[in-house]
Amino acid sequence: QMALLAPSVADAAVLGSRRASVARRRGLPRDARAAALGLGGATRRGPGRLTTRIPKAPRAFFGAGDDEKDPFKRHRLRDPAPFPESIGVGFQCALVGAKTAVTNPSEVWAPMIGATLVVAVALDVGGTTLTGSWLNPGEDAGALWTLVERVALVAVDGAWLLVSPLVAIAVVQQLLPLLGEKILFDALKAPPTGESPTGESPTGESRSVASSSATSSATPCTLAALRITRVAQLESSDGLGLGSLGVAAARAQSLATIAGVAVPMGVGVSLVPVVGPFLAGALAAAVASYSLTWELLDPYFDKAGLDFDAQERVVRSNAVALTCFGVPFSLALAVPFFGPMTVAVAQGAAAEVVWRVLERDPEAEARRAEMAES
Repeated sequence: QMALLAPSVADAAVLGSRRASVARRRGLPRDARAAALGLGGATRRGPGRLTTRIPKAPRAFFGAGDDEKDPFKRHRLRDPAPFPESIGVGFQCALVGAKTAVTNPSEVWAPMIGATLVVAVALDVGGTTLTGSWLNPGEDAGALWTLVERVALVAVDGAWLLVSPLVAIAVVQQLLPLLGEKILFDALKAPPTGESPTGESPTGESRSVASSSATSSATPCTLAALRITRVAQLESSDGLGLGSLGVAAARAQSLATIAGVAVPMGVGVSLVPVVGPFLAGALAAAVASYSLTWELLDPYFDKAGLDFDAQERVVRSNAVALTCFGVPFSLALAVPFFGPMTVAVAQGAAAEVVWRVLERDPEAEARRAEMAES
């Protein structure tokens, strides 16, 4: 085989030297001379010396193929909102999403609320009992140690009230995954704000007619129809299948790591006079809100086919918006006994996060497709 390859290499070298000499006689610049050598890059440098240059392909920033590694491009997700705009986007999603969920309740609200309430109450009672017995100062404890343990008890109990609903939701999502998925996708099918289910505006004219004066490339389909089409695509998807169990375990480990860092910080900050307890509470609320929103979006991520690495990058890139969205719901869920009853509203409100933060604008996508076809 080497004997058969030797003539081809020699011929390539001779051909490259001839092209280089022709380029030199024509007075071409060095870059043009290199281009004249062809793809093989074979040339001679001095008598009897043969060098072969193999061109190297540029490496992508994320590895082999940006579109394959970047979840925003691979799954056609919306770019993260810039700060501080993301703050307003998150709170607006919570407000509009809660209104949409209440006006379009799902038929599985009652089972979801009942299951979450049972698990949350059990966790609240068990957690407060254990922390009370563990951090209860003894009769022979000094005044300083008694103060430290009481402050730590208040901080841990407060953090547990925020964390226990998240654990309850995560347990229900894994044991009864169809409940959260049903509530979320029913909310995703709800008509957009200001539009009726038939696609008409409040004035009675169709959305396509009403928007024709605003843009010359208006799509004939309404926003509601485009959303329903996208929801149908997600519902028909097989999702992650059994891989969702591994994703749930990895997500729990990631959130536990964040909580493991936040709890000691909260306990330390709570010792600061006057403002300490407020700062510790704000830190606990932020971590709980971030974790809650990730859990509520689990049915969407599963159907969209995002593995753990993709989910983690998308959630971290939209951390501000997702945290602001989860703040009112995490505070409501922390109310003992009555808080878990709002889980169905929070799950339905997450649909607004899907449309406003994650999914690209369907009208813009339709117009982009029309321009590409034309």
